[in-house]
Amino acid sequence: MARRITSRKFKHRGNRTHGGGNTKNRRGKGNRGGVGRAGYHKHNWLRTIKTEGTNKKDKGLTGFYNPTRKIYATMDLEELTHAINRGVEAGKIQKNDAGLLVVSLPKTKILSGGTLGHKAAIKAYAFSAKAKEKLEKAGCTTATE
Repeated sequence: MARRITSRKFKHRGNRTHGGGNTKNRRGKGNRGGVGRAGYHKHNWLRTIKTEGTNKKDKGLTGFYNPTRKIYATMDLEELTHAINRGVEAGKIQKNDAGLLVVSLPKTKILSGGTLGHKAAIKAYAFSAKAKEKLEKAGCTTATE
């Protein structure tokens, strides 16, 4: 089938300025629009919108940033008490042979805020020194994973 609209590829063939106007125009480096990220807020605005928030400076980070770092949650003893209460009510937390509730928190660090109202065998990623001390006084056992 024949094309109705001719291609515009050949519009400037035979014209030595190719739409640049006079031969004196487009002569120096002033026609490039800048170097690097120049003009991102003006003539490169669409590129700004597409890449916004992808730089580490936009995230408030400076210096070395490890993209594969492991991020662990933190939990106070008070929060742990509430979590154990919910787990016992739901039937997810059971007692072991020694009569202690078995709690496993693989990606959590236990902090010392508040008190623990249960005797439990707690397995977590880490414990603060004060939290470990409080738990051992309360008759709990601690283990790190």
